[in-house]
Amino acid sequence: MSNIKYIGTLDTGKSNLLSRAEFKLDKGGVAFLEFDQSNLNDGKVGIKGFKAHDKLKTSLWYQPSTNKGNFEMVADVGYDTTVTVAPNFPLPQDVMQLPVKFVTKKTVKATDVMVTARPLAKSASLSLRKYFGDSKHFSKGVVAIDHPEDTISMSLWTNQWEFQNIKHDLKLTMLTPFGSSSVAAKNTLLYTGVITDELKVKAEMCQPRAKGNLATLSAVYKIGDIEATASIDVTSNNQLANSNLILKTNLLI
Repeated sequence: MSNIKYIGTLDTGKSNLLSRAEFKLDKGGVAFLEFDQSNLNDGKVGIKGFKAHDKLKTSLWYQPSTNKGNFEMVADVGYDTTVTVAPNFPLPQDVMQLPVKFVTKKTVKATDVMVTARPLAKSASLSLRKYFGDSKHFSKGVVAIDHPEDTISMSLWTNQWEFQNIKHDLKLTMLTPFGSSSVAAKNTLLYTGVITDELKVKAEMCQPRAKGNLATLSAVYKIGDIEATASIDVTSNNQLANSNLILKTNLLI
Protein backbone atom coordinates (compact mmCIF):
# COMPACT_ATOMS: atom_id res chain seq x y z
CA MET A 1 0.00 0.00 0.00
CA SER A 2 1.25 3.47 -0.90
CA ASN A 3 2.35 5.81 1.90
CA ILE A 4 1.58 8.96 -0.10
CA LYS A 5 -1.91 10.44 -0.47
CA TYR A 6 -3.03 13.43 -2.50
CA ILE A 7 -6.18 15.32 -1.41
CA GLY A 8 -7.51 17.94 -3.80
CA THR A 9 -10.47 20.22 -3.05
CA LEU A 10 -11.90 22.41 -5.82
CA ASP A 11 -14.32 25.09 -4.59
CA THR A 12 -16.14 26.63 -7.56
CA GLY A 13 -17.64 29.37 -5.39
CA LYS A 14 -14.19 30.63 -4.39
CA SER A 15 -12.58 29.57 -7.70
CA ASN A 16 -9.66 27.94 -5.95
CA LEU A 17 -8.00 24.53 -5.72
CA LEU A 18 -6.65 23.49 -2.34
CA SER A 19 -4.05 20.73 -2.62
CA ARG A 20 -2.66 18.60 0.18
CA ALA A 21 -0.03 15.86 -0.03
CA GLU A 22 0.32 13.49 2.94
CA PHE A 23 3.11 11.02 3.71
CA LYS A 24 2.42 8.32 6.29
CA LEU A 25 5.05 8.10 9.04
CA ASP A 26 6.35 4.85 10.55
CA LYS A 27 5.40 5.83 14.11
CA GLY A 28 1.92 6.96 13.20
CA GLY A 29 0.70 10.27 11.94
CA VAL A 30 1.42 11.98 8.63
CA ALA A 31 3.70 14.68 7.29
CA PHE A 32 1.90 17.07 4.95
CA LEU A 33 2.32 19.90 2.49
CA GLU A 34 -0.74 22.08 1.84
CA PHE A 35 -1.10 24.93 -0.62
CA ASP A 36 -3.74 26.95 -2.47
CA GLN A 37 -3.27 27.12 -6.22
CA SER A 38 -4.49 30.74 -6.24
CA ASN A 39 -1.73 31.77 -3.79
CA LEU A 40 1.23 29.40 -3.62
CA ASN A 41 3.01 31.67 -1.13
CA ASP A 42 0.47 30.75 1.58
CA GLY A 43 1.52 27.10 1.67
CA LYS A 44 1.79 25.18 4.94
CA VAL A 45 4.03 22.29 6.01
CA GLY A 46 3.58 20.16 9.10
CA ILE A 47 3.09 16.87 10.89
CA LYS A 48 -0.23 15.62 12.26
CA GLY A 49 -0.78 12.93 14.91
CA PHE A 50 2.88 11.89 15.32
CA LYS A 51 3.14 9.31 18.11
CA ALA A 52 6.21 10.45 20.03
CA HIS A 53 5.32 8.07 22.88
CA ASP A 54 2.61 5.53 23.68
CA LYS A 55 0.76 8.24 25.58
CA LEU A 56 1.89 11.32 23.72
CA LYS A 57 0.87 12.61 20.29
CA THR A 58 2.20 15.75 18.66
CA SER A 59 1.14 17.87 15.71
CA LEU A 60 2.58 21.03 14.21
CA TRP A 61 2.27 23.27 11.18
CA TYR A 62 4.25 26.23 9.89
CA GLN A 63 3.50 28.84 7.23
CA PRO A 64 6.77 30.39 5.95
CA SER A 65 5.11 33.38 4.23
CA THR A 66 3.62 34.66 7.51
CA ASN A 67 6.17 33.14 9.91
CA LYS A 68 3.24 31.70 11.87
CA GLY A 69 2.50 28.21 13.09
CA ASN A 70 1.12 25.98 15.82
CA PHE A 71 2.47 23.15 17.96
CA GLU A 72 0.09 20.76 19.73
CA MET A 73 0.81 18.07 22.31
CA VAL A 74 -1.87 15.66 23.53
CA ALA A 75 -0.86 13.54 26.55
CA ASP A 76 -2.78 10.69 28.15
CA VAL A 77 -2.30 11.25 31.88
CA GLY A 78 -4.48 8.34 33.03
CA TYR A 79 -7.85 8.34 34.78
CA ASP A 80 -9.52 8.67 31.34
CA THR A 81 -8.03 12.15 31.03
CA THR A 82 -5.97 13.85 28.33
CA VAL A 83 -4.11 17.16 28.53
CA THR A 84 -3.67 19.26 25.39
CA VAL A 85 -1.22 22.14 25.09
CA ALA A 86 -1.38 23.95 21.74
CA PRO A 87 0.64 27.20 21.63
CA ASN A 88 0.76 29.30 18.48
CA PHE A 89 4.00 30.59 16.98
CA PRO A 90 5.27 33.21 17.70
CA LEU A 91 4.66 32.39 21.35
CA PRO A 92 2.50 34.83 23.37
CA GLN A 93 4.36 37.06 25.81
CA ASP A 94 1.84 36.24 28.55
CA VAL A 95 2.02 32.56 29.58
CA MET A 96 -1.61 32.81 30.73
CA GLN A 97 -2.61 33.02 27.06
CA LEU A 98 -1.28 29.54 26.32
CA PRO A 99 -4.18 27.23 25.35
CA VAL A 100 -4.26 24.35 27.84
CA LYS A 101 -7.16 21.90 27.81
CA PHE A 102 -8.10 18.98 30.09
CA VAL A 103 -10.62 16.43 28.76
CA THR A 104 -12.06 13.65 30.94
CA LYS A 105 -14.37 10.97 29.53
CA LYS A 106 -16.42 8.53 31.61
CA THR A 107 -19.38 6.23 31.08
CA VAL A 108 -21.90 6.40 33.92
CA LYS A 109 -25.06 4.28 33.76
CA ALA A 110 -24.92 3.94 29.96
CA THR A 111 -24.35 7.70 29.56
CA ASP A 112 -21.11 9.04 28.06
CA VAL A 113 -19.87 12.00 30.12
CA MET A 114 -17.19 14.38 28.85
CA VAL A 115 -15.81 17.29 30.86
CA THR A 116 -13.58 19.83 29.12
CA ALA A 117 -11.72 22.43 31.18
CA ARG A 118 -9.49 25.29 30.02
CA PRO A 119 -8.16 26.60 33.35
CA LEU A 120 -6.06 29.46 31.97
CA ALA A 121 -9.01 30.71 29.90
CA LYS A 122 -11.39 30.16 32.86
CA SER A 123 -13.79 28.15 30.72
CA ALA A 124 -15.37 24.70 30.98
CA SER A 125 -17.99 22.56 29.29
CA LEU A 126 -19.96 19.44 30.14
CA SER A 127 -21.37 17.02 27.58
CA LEU A 128 -23.74 14.10 28.26
CA ARG A 129 -24.41 11.58 25.46
CA LYS A 130 -27.08 8.89 25.73
CA TYR A 131 -27.95 6.15 23.24
CA PHE A 132 -31.59 5.05 23.25
CA GLY A 133 -31.41 1.40 22.25
CA ASP A 134 -35.03 0.66 23.17
CA SER A 135 -36.65 3.84 21.85
CA LYS A 136 -39.00 3.63 18.87
CA HIS A 137 -38.32 7.21 17.78
CA PHE A 138 -34.86 8.40 18.87
CA SER A 139 -31.40 6.87 18.50
CA LYS A 140 -29.37 9.20 20.75
CA GLY A 141 -29.35 12.54 22.55
CA VAL A 142 -26.69 14.98 23.67
CA VAL A 143 -26.91 17.73 26.30
CA ALA A 144 -24.04 20.23 26.48
CA ILE A 145 -23.43 23.11 28.90
CA ASP A 146 -20.78 25.75 28.19
CA HIS A 147 -19.20 28.44 30.38
CA PRO A 148 -18.45 31.36 30.01
CA GLU A 149 -20.79 31.43 26.98
CA ASP A 150 -23.46 30.31 29.47
CA THR A 151 -25.44 28.21 27.00
CA ILE A 152 -27.15 24.86 27.19
CA SER A 153 -27.87 22.86 24.06
CA MET A 154 -29.82 19.68 23.46
CA SER A 155 -29.57 17.56 20.32
CA LEU A 156 -31.82 14.63 19.41
CA TRP A 157 -31.30 12.18 16.56
CA THR A 158 -34.22 10.12 15.28
CA ASN A 159 -33.98 6.50 14.34
CA GLN A 160 -33.43 6.02 10.64
CA TRP A 161 -36.57 4.95 8.79
CA GLU A 162 -37.04 3.81 5.21
CA PHE A 163 -39.70 5.12 2.80
CA GLN A 164 -39.76 4.85 -1.00
CA ASN A 165 -36.36 3.09 -0.87
CA ILE A 166 -34.81 6.15 0.81
CA LYS A 167 -33.39 6.11 4.35
CA HIS A 168 -34.46 9.19 6.31
CA ASP A 169 -33.41 10.68 9.64
CA LEU A 170 -33.69 13.99 11.51
CA LYS A 171 -31.50 15.87 13.97
CA LEU A 172 -33.00 18.60 16.15
CA THR A 173 -30.72 20.98 18.07
CA MET A 174 -31.97 23.59 20.54
CA LEU A 175 -29.52 26.17 21.93
CA THR A 176 -30.68 28.20 24.94
CA PRO A 177 -28.70 30.95 26.73
CA PHE A 178 -28.92 31.47 30.47
CA GLY A 179 -27.63 33.91 33.07
CA SER A 180 -25.81 36.87 31.52
CA SER A 181 -25.11 35.13 28.22
CA SER A 182 -24.91 37.30 25.09
CA VAL A 183 -25.55 34.33 22.77
CA ALA A 184 -28.91 34.27 20.98
CA ALA A 185 -31.23 31.28 21.23
CA LYS A 186 -31.32 29.11 18.11
CA ASN A 187 -33.16 26.00 16.93
CA THR A 188 -31.86 23.89 14.03
CA LEU A 189 -33.50 21.01 12.19
CA LEU A 190 -31.31 18.87 9.91
CA TYR A 191 -32.85 16.31 7.54
CA THR A 192 -30.69 13.64 5.89
CA GLY A 193 -31.85 11.32 3.13
CA VAL A 194 -29.64 8.43 1.99
CA ILE A 195 -30.78 7.53 -1.52
CA THR A 196 -27.94 5.14 -2.40
CA ASP A 197 -24.50 4.34 -1.00
CA GLU A 198 -23.16 7.02 -3.35
CA LEU A 199 -25.84 9.73 -3.03
CA LYS A 200 -26.95 11.61 0.09
CA VAL A 201 -29.11 14.75 0.39
CA LYS A 202 -29.50 17.18 3.30
CA ALA A 203 -31.76 20.09 4.23
CA GLU A 204 -31.01 22.36 7.19
CA MET A 205 -33.47 24.89 8.61
CA CYS A 206 -32.72 27.38 11.41
CA GLN A 207 -34.83 29.60 13.66
CA PRO A 208 -33.97 32.45 13.70
CA ARG A 209 -33.14 32.17 10.03
CA ALA A 210 -29.45 31.92 9.19
CA LYS A 211 -28.53 34.96 7.05
CA GLY A 212 -32.25 35.45 6.43
CA ASN A 213 -32.55 32.16 4.53
CA LEU A 214 -35.31 29.60 4.99
CA ALA A 215 -33.04 26.60 4.48
CA THR A 216 -29.80 25.29 3.01
CA LEU A 217 -30.04 22.33 0.64
CA SER A 218 -27.09 20.11 -0.24
CA ALA A 219 -26.30 16.84 -2.00
CA VAL A 220 -23.20 14.66 -1.77
CA TYR A 221 -22.39 12.24 -4.57
CA LYS A 222 -19.40 9.88 -4.56
CA ILE A 223 -17.92 8.64 -7.81
CA GLY A 224 -14.95 6.40 -7.11
CA ASP A 225 -12.24 8.58 -5.56
CA ILE A 226 -14.17 11.80 -6.22
CA GLU A 227 -16.78 13.33 -3.89
CA ALA A 228 -18.99 16.13 -5.25
CA THR A 229 -20.93 18.38 -2.86
CA ALA A 230 -23.51 20.78 -4.30
CA SER A 231 -25.28 23.30 -2.05
CA ILE A 232 -27.81 26.10 -2.43
CA ASP A 233 -29.76 28.43 -0.13
CA VAL A 234 -33.52 28.96 -0.15
CA THR A 235 -34.19 32.63 0.62
CA SER A 236 -37.12 34.10 2.56
CA ASN A 237 -38.73 34.91 -0.83
CA ASN A 238 -38.60 31.20 -1.79
CA GLN A 239 -35.85 31.88 -4.30
CA LEU A 240 -32.59 29.99 -4.81
CA ALA A 241 -29.27 31.73 -4.15
CA ASN A 242 -25.59 31.14 -3.29
CA SER A 243 -25.22 27.94 -5.29
CA ASN A 244 -21.86 26.22 -4.91
CA LEU A 245 -20.07 23.05 -5.99
CA ILE A 246 -17.09 21.47 -4.21
CA LEU A 247 -15.15 18.57 -5.72
CA LYS A 248 -12.84 16.55 -3.47
CA THR A 249 -10.58 13.67 -4.42
CA ASN A 250 -8.38 11.26 -2.43
CA LEU A 251 -5.68 9.53 -4.45
CA LEU A 252 -3.01 7.10 -3.30
CA ILE A 253 0.22 7.70 -5.18
